[in-house]
Amino acid sequence: MVSRLIAKGHAYNIDNGVEGEQGHVLFDVQSMADYGALSGRSLDDMLAGARVEVASYKKYAGDFVLWKPSADNEPGWDSPWGRGRPGWHLECSAMIEKHLGETIDIHGGGQDLIFPHHENEIAQSCCAHDGKPFANVWMHNGFINIEGEKMSKSLGNFRMVNDLLEQYPGEVLRYVILSAHYRSEQNFGKDLLDSAWRSLDTLYGFLRSQADTEAADVDISETDAYKALLDDLNTPMAISELHKLARELNGADAADKPAAKGRLLAIAGLMGLLQQDAEQWFTLSRGDDDISAEQVEALIAKRNQAKADKDYAGADAVREELKSLGVVLEDSREGTKWRRE
Repeated sequence: MVSRLIAKGHAYNIDNGVEGEQGHVLFDVQSMADYGALSGRSLDDMLAGARVEVASYKKYAGDFVLWKPSADNEPGWDSPWGRGRPGWHLECSAMIEKHLGETIDIHGGGQDLIFPHHENEIAQSCCAHDGKPFANVWMHNGFINIEGEKMSKSLGNFRMVNDLLEQYPGEVLRYVILSAHYRSEQNFGKDLLDSAWRSLDTLYGFLRSQADTEAADVDISETDAYKALLDDLNTPMAISELHKLARELNGADAADKPAAKGRLLAIAGLMGLLQQDAEQWFTLSRGDDDISAEQVEALIAKRNQAKADKDYAGADAVREELKSLGVVLEDSREGTKWRRE
């Protein structure tokens, strides 16, 4: 890729005989007419915050390294310009060309990578491929903050998914992430996780109340929720519409309930939500000190036996015991159901 860029007049190698300068190959940013189009800034504007090494051998201060020499104690490979290694930006362009092709569909990354990294990837790849588009769609995500501070390894305030899954169901984590637009910042913390769990309880509660309704196959292409997802992946709006669909299901006439339930589950499925059985959802543990599902079932059996023996005081005592442990019983003609508060 470096050789092609040199041959096409978009890069130059330093062969000036000056020790420490030889072996560098730099991209000539002035050779690309629309350099800076992604970040929307001119060459001069971009220099202020750029991570560039202003060296005397550069034709222009904004030119960036494609290949640099390696010292004996550094990783390096033989090349036409001596032993060295690729620049940070070039590695990504070369990997994409090899494994995905000259033009890719979607390129993602944090907002802090727009310039210089993504701008320079575009420059290298487009110029190496005679102006062919590098990526059809760019999606830059906002930062996740932990209790008000940007999550980072250097601060040591990052959270591992596996650790969080010991405290929360996966759908809770997914709901939290989807509740903010991917381009906006999000303050991640216990309060947000707990709130997401309660929101999912509401949605699953509607499904639980409509357990006898068979969901119909429906066309969701004209629903507001689907249109929101097509609009730059507007997941917060889609989630808002999801709650609206749940309320519509709850208030629908018997004849309309199958279609209403179908719309709710189809939209939720696109976001990976409401994937569990509603009864099972409400039996999930909500803390390390929770009573187990097996213990709950044993106490329900004890209560049923007390009722059969007409020991209503004993049955009430079991109900109160479970309530004190965060378990609510719901009696119906089909039997006793339970859920955690």
